[in-house]
Amino acid sequence: MGTITGTYDINTLLATRNASVAEFGLDTVQTVLQADIAAHNAVVMEMVSELCDISPDRQRVYGTSAAGEMVEVDEYGRAPTQRVLTGASVGFPMRLFQYAIGWTRKWFESRTPADMAQAVLGAESAHLRAIQREIKKAIFLSANYTFKDFLVDNVSLSVKRLLNADSAEIPAGPNGETYDGATHDHYNAASTLAAADLLANVNDVIEHGHGGMVKLAINKADEAAVRLLTGFTAYPDPRLVLRATDAPGETLDISRLDNRAIGIFGGAEVWVKPWTPANYFLAWDAASPNKPLVFRQRAATSLQGLRIAADIDDYPLYAQYMEAEYGIGVWTRTNGAVLYVGGSSYVDPTIT
Repeated sequence: MGTITGTYDINTLLATRNASVAEFGLDTVQTVLQADIAAHNAVVMEMVSELCDISPDRQRVYGTSAAGEMVEVDEYGRAPTQRVLTGASVGFPMRLFQYAIGWTRKWFESRTPADMAQAVLGAESAHLRAIQREIKKAIFLSANYTFKDFLVDNVSLSVKRLLNADSAEIPAGPNGETYDGATHDHYNAASTLAAADLLANVNDVIEHGHGGMVKLAINKADEAAVRLLTGFTAYPDPRLVLRATDAPGETLDISRLDNRAIGIFGGAEVWVKPWTPANYFLAWDAASPNKPLVFRQRAATSLQGLRIAADIDDYPLYAQYMEAEYGIGVWTRTNGAVLYVGGSSYVDPTIT
């Protein structure tokens, strides 16, 4: 029988249920799993790039702007000297996450590559959920905090949120607008969902010059209410036949109901996102080179993403530890605004 051209991949392992790991070869299994982990990491980086600048930086200076005033004088006059404020440091945490799997030698002798593949797929799923959880914490929690960079040198980093009236300097607007850092807040609240409040939330982002591709992320539970708002224009269902008078354009994605664009509101494209908590609405400019967040990771490529960090063989037990080192913090504090619907003041969601 001739050989089949191709490469062992995760599907090969999942399909192999008639041979033990020992028979199939542990080296082959590990090679295939490493390749699958690399593919998983590439998908994860593509996913987070919409909201995050991926970088090894642990802190940056934010809030600088070239603002000043021209002063009218007579021919003998001299204008007072001016200085540009330098902004404040924003820090990005670095955390360590682990996923461990273990087995006995007898399990290893009798279990199949498919069993090991399922264990690694479980680690990849946990990795993805953990990243989504950290993104939600960075965006929807409103209080600044200090993080000790314990994985590096214990330096204390000031981790900021979106603009939250903490008196930090705010860059001037595109038309020279100035903002009071002690009162300007991008964590908004309303008792009930109204078009005016949601539009104001979108405008909180636009007024700072972020207008390239503004998106509005909502939870699936809020979709029906958003569709009823004045000013919302829904994308047509592609399963419906257009009339001769209808203009072709963007159509509704029917492939995944909890992760799709559904229409336009206030110039922003409305997206149902699985990571948005119910009753919270996030507006941001996805086209801006200044992303709302920084996804901090190690500078060394070998330490980036999900990876197999260690194998412990202590007969009759065997354990494999998978690790991911990363952290997420707000970078461009103006490129994001959150509306909470349910009260007169903003309340942080419970994120687990």
